[in-house]
Amino acid sequence: MRRLHFPIAIFLGAFLLFQVQPMLAKAILPWFGGAQAVWTTCMLFFQVLLLGGYLYAHLITTRLRPGAQVALHFSLLLASLIFIRVLPSDSWRPLNSEAPALKILLLLAANVGLPFFVLSATSPLVQAWYRTAEPGRSPYRLYALSNTGSMLALLSYPFLVEPFLGLNKQAGLWGILYILFAMTLWHGAKDYLAAGAPRSAPGDAATGASAGGAPRPSAPEIALWLLLSACGSALLLAGTAQLTQNVASVPFLWILPLSLYLLSFILCFESDRWYSRGRWMAYLAFACAGVAYLLPGWMKAPMALQIAMHSLSIFIACMVCHGELAARRPAAGHLTLFYVSVSAGGALGGLLTALAAPLLLNGPWEYHIAWGVLAAVSLLLLASGSDLRRWRARLAGAALLCLYGGFVYALYGNYSDESSSRKEMRRNFYGTLHVYEWEHYGAAALTLMHGQIDHGFQFLEGDPRRNKPVSYYGPESGAGVALRALRRRGGGRANLEMGFVGLGAGIMAAWGRAGDRITFYELNPLVTRLSYAYFTYLDSTPAGLAVVMGDARLSLEREAARKARRLDLLALDAFSGDAIPLHLLTREAFEVYFRRLKPDGVLAVHVSNRFLDLEPLVFGLAEERGLGAAVIDGYEERESGASASTWVLVTADENLLAEPLVARRARGLEEGREPLVFTDRYSNLFRLIRGGWLAEAGSD
Repeated sequence: MRRLHFPIAIFLGAFLLFQVQPMLAKAILPWFGGAQAVWTTCMLFFQVLLLGGYLYAHLITTRLRPGAQVALHFSLLLASLIFIRVLPSDSWRPLNSEAPALKILLLLAANVGLPFFVLSATSPLVQAWYRTAEPGRSPYRLYALSNTGSMLALLSYPFLVEPFLGLNKQAGLWGILYILFAMTLWHGAKDYLAAGAPRSAPGDAATGASAGGAPRPSAPEIALWLLLSACGSALLLAGTAQLTQNVASVPFLWILPLSLYLLSFILCFESDRWYSRGRWMAYLAFACAGVAYLLPGWMKAPMALQIAMHSLSIFIACMVCHGELAARRPAAGHLTLFYVSVSAGGALGGLLTALAAPLLLNGPWEYHIAWGVLAAVSLLLLASGSDLRRWRARLAGAALLCLYGGFVYALYGNYSDESSSRKEMRRNFYGTLHVYEWEHYGAAALTLMHGQIDHGFQFLEGDPRRNKPVSYYGPESGAGVALRALRRRGGGRANLEMGFVGLGAGIMAAWGRAGDRITFYELNPLVTRLSYAYFTYLDSTPAGLAVVMGDARLSLEREAARKARRLDLLALDAFSGDAIPLHLLTREAFEVYFRRLKPDGVLAVHVSNRFLDLEPLVFGLAEERGLGAAVIDGYEERESGASASTWVLVTADENLLAEPLVARRARGLEEGREPLVFTDRYSNLFRLIRGGWLAEAGSD
């Protein structure tokens, strides 16, 4: 019974690792604009620190005596209790949008670095101790148990933890479990010490021997471990970006590929029966074919089919990567070296995907490259494999080679098809932006796109609608109705102070008149550059214009603190994509907005979103402050270039809401939909998800 301390400690350590990751990402997302890349950067940090923990476990188990191992590790564990709160203080909030990745890495290192490092070392360290305490049993099944703990933590956070607990309570519960983990690990360490020292002296691993006399793995074998692990990690992160940015802007869709990634580890290391090279290489060939079929720009498969095929393909690829790793695991005496290599490969894949790709590639090509590398590695494995008959190896290799060729051709077709209409493509920390020349309402226009999200368009030179407000911002949109009502309230001659959160192509500048002042709040510097380079809204407006870079809420807070001129209208247009910046729709955010607005000013919130129903949240926040709210449904109009949209207007001015221009278009919250209130410390995005979104997505 006492040997249960080892598996319990491993399970708890892995569970805590994957609970703290989404908790910290949720805590800091508001400070960095809610960008999807924040999660990728957090993943990179955790992968690198995981490598550090694995390397530490390898070094102390091969260099130190048992007593010294336990003394050192528990010294670190006790020191880590200082950081048990894990949530960062407000002093870490960034002052600008420069170098966000570096700031995130420093923040995480200072607040959770030591506890995470201790937890990261748990699985390989305890497995090494288990090998000593239970010399007749293989420790590798504990690796499957570790990944099971990780997967359960991942799935439980959005469904069981986040919906019911605020961040402070989450951090408190995490701290209690961390103390329980420390106590369990202490009992496991005592079992290890009671079992006696390993037969070999520390340092044997450095000379090529292990406890069982097995030879040290060769350099090519270690390199293959690194390569297979890097492929799996790169496909996970690049595949997640492909799904969330280029297929469906669905919140929490990142859970699916990460769950499948962990499941492949669980299956491959739980038992050898789950992975057969011949079978899974055949599956991989079909996965390559499926991905090649979906990637070309002209392929408009239903969204549900794309999600299913990409997810299944990522799972097959991870099964091949991790199945080959499991098949090549060394004797138990070298398990820490094996885990260091696997972790190093995972960190390498993360570095290449999260940091190198945005710097070296002008588009989201890392998913394509990762598939190409894995296909090439698979061909080499088939060519060198001795477990298949020669004719079967040749046949499988020929099939994969043909499909690989088709895959490369499809990628070229994807690039050339999109290049014909693309004016420019650039990427940075916040994602990839494209400028296309497309047809809108029967006329040529330039369009700014971020993945699948339309950030606005402008008709070309000579079109009478060129500098008119179009898309979601036309005269009959909620923003247009609010502006017209404000003009009418001032007798048509009033100069307006306007603030717009989200620049896009700059269409809202078309509403400006001489004497007005317009301020755009934009997080992404690349959006600003492309707006000025390809669209004329900003240059053509007669109004005074300013573009404030950085997170809008932080910028508005600073302006309120220095008592800047208050606004007649503040329009929020940042909720159409997958990385919903919920920090802009909380009780604390509304407090900032109405400090910046005049007493009779209007807050206009663009809530058009295929997957999230944001109306109850805006109504709840308005009701809590005793404000009036009205929904304005804009309609599509080919003549003016207006698109269908939904806005919610919030104001203390009852007369403005009663203005016929507003009243005849306004509606309230539909019956059966209950108002919600989110805070900076508590939100539940699942309560906003629309029913039947997958069926709707699949109908495209």
